Amino acid sequence: MAIELQITQEYLGQQAHLFYLPPLWREILDFDMRWGGEDLRVKDILTGKRPGGKTVSKGGFAAVSNVGQEKSWLGSHLAMSNLYTYGRLAWNPWDEPVAMLHDWTRLTFGLDEDVRDVITEMSMESWPAYENYTGNLGVQTLTGITGNHYGPNPASQDGNGWGQWTRADRNGIGMDRTVATGTGNAGQYPPEVAAMYEDVETTPENLILWFHHLPWTHKLSTGKTIIQHFYDAHYAGAETAQTFPLLWQTLKGKIDDERYEAQLYRLEYQAGHSVVWRDFICRFYNKMSGIQDEQDRVNNHVWRIEAESMTLSGYSRANANPSEAASGSVVTAGGGGGSASAEIPFDSGVYDIAVGYFDVSNGKASWTISIGDEVIGEWQGDVESHISKASSNGLDGHSAARVTFRGVTVEKGQTVKITGSPNGGEAAPLDYVSFQPEGILD
Repeated sequence: MAIELQITQEYLGQQAHLFYLPPLWREILDFDMRWGGEDLRVKDILTGKRPGGKTVSKGGFAAVSNVGQEKSWLGSHLAMSNLYTYGRLAWNPWDEPVAMLHDWTRLTFGLDEDVRDVITEMSMESWPAYENYTGNLGVQTLTGITGNHYGPNPASQDGNGWGQWTRADRNGIGMDRTVATGTGNAGQYPPEVAAMYEDVETTPENLILWFHHLPWTHKLSTGKTIIQHFYDAHYAGAETAQTFPLLWQTLKGKIDDERYEAQLYRLEYQAGHSVVWRDFICRFYNKMSGIQDEQDRVNNHVWRIEAESMTLSGYSRANANPSEAASGSVVTAGGGGGSASAEIPFDSGVYDIAVGYFDVSNGKASWTISIGDEVIGEWQGDVESHISKASSNGLDGHSAARVTFRGVTVEKGQTVKITGSPNGGEAAPLDYVSFQPEGILD
């Protein structure tokens, strides 16, 4: 008997998002199947153990790796830890994620303890963070399942032959896989495990929506409803992702410039795309359920200036598809470029200024942002030149992106101006500009 794992992050951020897989694999390998009523873990079964003390020939491990021609093999220097640790677990399924990660870090980046500690902290937080800002409580991936499996598109989960079947509607969410009233999937496990999954009261909450269809108002052990858990988890996950580039920046000079800059680009991109995920999923299920966020965050971006509300020159309105991919309407520039400007309505002070935009793959537009007469930043729509992820030519959750300029001093009443220069099929699309005070992630 063998197990197949997926090293490539097909549904888990495609190496554009940091995701250290061994803690997830560890959970699978440590799972007690209760085969024959005995304590028999998946890792035991793979190494030939059977009920009643019997043994058979050892099984094995297989994996989809997606190693390619990119310098880092997997499209990200940190993603290589997943390939290394897969090999370690195939030899010894009792190996621990942190110990393996420490060994890989020493072999890859050297003996500096700061490097080891930062990579360990980010990696061990990466699975909870990604799960928080994508799909929660066992609802599983909410990527565009009928498309490129990358960005958010929960509507794609249902109503088609490739659906993952969340059965989400105005009243509730989750797939009934029980024997009594559902597909019967829960009954395929050995009896003790099957009984656990058959009953909503004994199903672990991190899998509850995989096995049960429940009302949005169903209370979890925390006292939160399912919908409030969705809101809170998505905001928490995006907050965690913001810490990754800041942690990585503490390693400047301790890692060679080429790998340092390549990984910093990815972590900055992930920090922005985690907010895209957060906003998209919260908007989608807020609209579907009609239940408001208790903290009044969803669709309430008080620090944003929407692009369509700015004074536009050369820009015109367009629509994102799905609409949840944008904060409001999108604006796109004509062939001669465009600008969007507005008076800053916020109090004078120091802000992190974030711009929501779209980086489609059929061009490399460029933007500049200025406050008053001072240019504070510029960037290009060239993620396809830096990150080997699935592409999109549409204004959607795959192409939506966000760039942040930190620690900018502004005066109330100054003019913020963003200038876009189209290239190819990329019309320098803009969504919003956000002025974030310290401690706020709008």
